Amino acid sequence: MGSASQANIRLTALKKTLATELSPRVLLPAISKTFKQIQKNWKNHMGPFMSILQEHIGVMKKEELLSHQSQLTTFFLEALDFRAQHSEDDLEEVGKTEGWIIDCLVAMVVKLSEVTFRPLFFKLFDWAKTEDAPKDRLLTFYNLADCIAEKLKGLFTLFAGHLVKPFADTLNQVNISKTDEAFFDSERDPEKCCLLLQFILNCLYKVFLFDTQNFMSRERAEALMMPLVDQLENRLGGEERFQERVTKYLVPCIAQFSVAMADDSMWKPLNYQILLKTRDSSPKVRFAALITVLALAEKLRENYIVLLPESIPFLAELMEDECEEVEHQCQKTIQQLEAVLGEPLQSYF
Repeated sequence: MGSASQANIRLTALKKTLATELSPRVLLPAISKTFKQIQKNWKNHMGPFMSILQEHIGVMKKEELLSHQSQLTTFFLEALDFRAQHSEDDLEEVGKTEGWIIDCLVAMVVKLSEVTFRPLFFKLFDWAKTEDAPKDRLLTFYNLADCIAEKLKGLFTLFAGHLVKPFADTLNQVNISKTDEAFFDSERDPEKCCLLLQFILNCLYKVFLFDTQNFMSRERAEALMMPLVDQLENRLGGEERFQERVTKYLVPCIAQFSVAMADDSMWKPLNYQILLKTRDSSPKVRFAALITVLALAEKLRENYIVLLPESIPFLAELMEDECEEVEHQCQKTIQQLEAVLGEPLQSYF
């Protein structure tokens, strides 16, 4: 069964024929039927199976897609329940399989118009958010939202307005510095919450990055500011996961958030709220706040100069921090700030 073997060549050709030669009215019912069977042995089968549907969607004509959209939507709502149905299985394995399903759905999304995508998006949103829905559906939905944001880029802001409040609420609900209630009814609650945070921060980062339409109005920025900044104190998943999350996802997200703000009078409160975290009792949190301040300055560049007078007293305190690591990082931050702003900061101290 090597890649050059006859069997493999024949199989690949057969997959292509199934995906490209059959009409949707023949293939789609067979897909739905087969899906029910392969759910039992999903580990090896879901990828190749979904790739047939993905290729088929890729070659579907616009009118075919329109006439089969409700049938496909029904199929995807069933397929996307995969994570919720395997909530105690290995998160990485489940994530990989869910990825195949999401890739396939995204292949359909990119072929829809705004008018046909909007109702689908809200249907998926309701599916994840209804009262009796398993919490694991939120993981699936936010993962999907992140993948759609990556594909649609700036167009995603047409739909993202409805996600601002749910994102803000969820950020608070999984912040262990604010609550000690488990979010998921599972022993793997911390692991799942870390993943949920990753999807939300990734998706928000893309919304901020591709926003050219002043999507981040004052109202939306205010709704997201504290839930985001408070993540600097959220040591969910232990020290190592916390540090990785801060550097990889949180700091880039907050820095991009400052760029996306339509109202630059919001920079001052954002900067101040981050600075307040430099007075946290945990040196890990103080360190995280410091690197966030620097990331903010690197994004705002000369615009950060007006925020300097407020920042200096906090930096002066950290220059004498009891934790050597924080003190060292503060000296480094000041040097990098001087490089970014192009002027010495000694006169401010």
